[in-house]
Formats: sequence, C-alpha cells, structure tokens
Amino acid sequence: MTGQTLVVGLIVFLSVVYGGPLRAAVKTTFLYDLSNFTGPIRYSAPRIVVDRDRNEVSVLWGNEIRVFNDRGMEIFSFGEDLDIGTIADLSVDSNGDILLLAYSPPPESLYTVVRCNFRGEVTGKIAIKNLPAQFSGFSPSRLVCLKDRIYLADLYGLKVVIADLEGTFKDGYDLFQMLSLNEKTKGEVEIMGFAVASDGSILFTIPVLFSAYRIYPDRKMVSFGRPGSAPGRFNLVRGIAIDSRGNYLVVDRLKSTVQIFDRDFKYLTQFGYRGLKPGNLIAPDDVTVDASDRVYVTQNSQRGVSVYSVSY
Repeated sequence: MTGQTLVVGLIVFLSVVYGGPLRAAVKTTFLYDLSNFTGPIRYSAPRIVVDRDRNEVSVLWGNEIRVFNDRGMEIFSFGEDLDIGTIADLSVDSNGDILLLAYSPPPESLYTVVRCNFRGEVTGKIAIKNLPAQFSGFSPSRLVCLKDRIYLADLYGLKVVIADLEGTFKDGYDLFQMLSLNEKTKGEVEIMGFAVASDGSILFTIPVLFSAYRIYPDRKMVSFGRPGSAPGRFNLVRGIAIDSRGNYLVVDRLKSTVQIFDRDFKYLTQFGYRGLKPGNLIAPDDVTVDASDRVYVTQNSQRGVSVYSVSY
C-alpha cells in the first residue's frame, strides 16, 4: 500500500466515523486590547468599525471617536466638540471619510448622517429621503457604509433601509414581515447584531429567537441557530460578522464566547470564555473582522475591545 493510498484510506475512515467530511482545524490567538500610551482603554460595549482599505479601526464611545492603527494603538480622537447631537453609530466610506449617525436633541430627535473627513471636521450631511410609506417612523440605530450604499437598521422596528451616498432611498426590508412574526410579539422581538457582507448581504441576530440570519441581495433569507448551552448552540446571541473565508462569527453574551461557523453554518469552534485574564471575555457585545481577519470583540464591564487572530 502506497503512502498516498494510506492517507486517502485514513481520510475515508475518519469521515465515516465522524459522520461527514472533516472540518478544518481552527486556531484562535489573543493579540491585544485596543490601547493608548496609558494602557488598555476601558470601554463598555462601544460601537466599532474597521477601515479595511487603510487598516484602521474607529471606536465610538459616548460622543467621542477614537481611531487606532493596525497594532491597536490610538492615533487620533475627535467628536466631543462636534455640535451634531447624539451620535448613535459610525461607519467609514471608501474615501476614508467617517460617517456618523446622529440624532438632534429632543423633542425633534431627528436623525441624519454626518460626513467627517479624516481630521474629524464636518464636511456635509446626508438626509435620507423618498422613504416609502411602510418605513414611516423609521428610527435607525445602526449604520454601515459599503461601496456606494448606506445601510441603516432600525433594531426595534425590525426594518432596514438602503440609500445611496446622496441619501436617496434604493431598497428596504421589513424583517417583521419577512420573518412572518406574530403581531403579538411586537415589542418583544428585536435585532441585536447587524452587519453587511461584502456582497451586500445583510447579517443580523435576534436573541429571543436564538437565531442568526443572512439575507442575500436576491432577498433569499437563510437562518441558523438552536437554543442551548452546548457548543454550536445559542444562549444570548448578540453581534455577528463574516470573515474572508465566508465563516460566520457570532457573539454569545451569556457564554462569553465568540462561536465560529463555516459557510454552511456548521459549528467549527468558539473562543473567549468568561474570565479576567487576557483573552477572556466579560459579557461580549459585538464583533467585527478586518482585512487581515483580525477579530475585534467589544465587551461590557469596562473591558474595552479585545483583538484576536484566527487561522485555519
């Protein structure tokens, strides 16, 4: 028997034993916490966005935006002196401009998208217009800019609006209808994790349904997730992201882990775990991935943002 034949036979044997094709081994390594020269910055569940073109990370906490380089060190901050109201979220466009989702003070509480240059100077505002009647009362709290589109998500209203960079409505999703939810559940069902894949697919999670979802550009919707404490199941699902291989990373706050699933939604591994040591997590909230597949996880209890590498 040749060596090649022996290897093939072993693969077939293991596939039979484990009930299917072998999954790639996944290794996760804790790298560092986002820091400045005084040490790790103690945020609690901040908003975070990666600029894949410039290898920078921007973090929103309160009304302050801090920008970090690809080694996790702060290089710039701005925002506290901006007179634009309350900042709910942020994103970065292809030119490197930072877009801020901001609300005017009550009682108006009107939202707009504010454009800032890399110095943090306001250069313009984008008002969302031509919304269909079904999106009346739309109140977004999440913002993603991808290519020439702005994605806004109303987490409590379960609606997503897509507009161009001039603010003109292009498309929208009523997730309550798409999920065929019962009217009695309104006010109980809400989105927690929200992200947009490179192909324009919308990713989101709903904790009370113990599920994660993907809506493709052709409006086909798929979901995965089951309740439970075993690996691969969800307790309290939060943020969601997708890496360069098409693997899904999903935060489970109760487990204090990030679970990884392949593109076919098969469980691969999880990392984090509750604890105070470097690499552990305390009530993680959101997750995002940069161009080098570094994984950024936000936490509560002033644990800041922890960064990991994932290799296959």
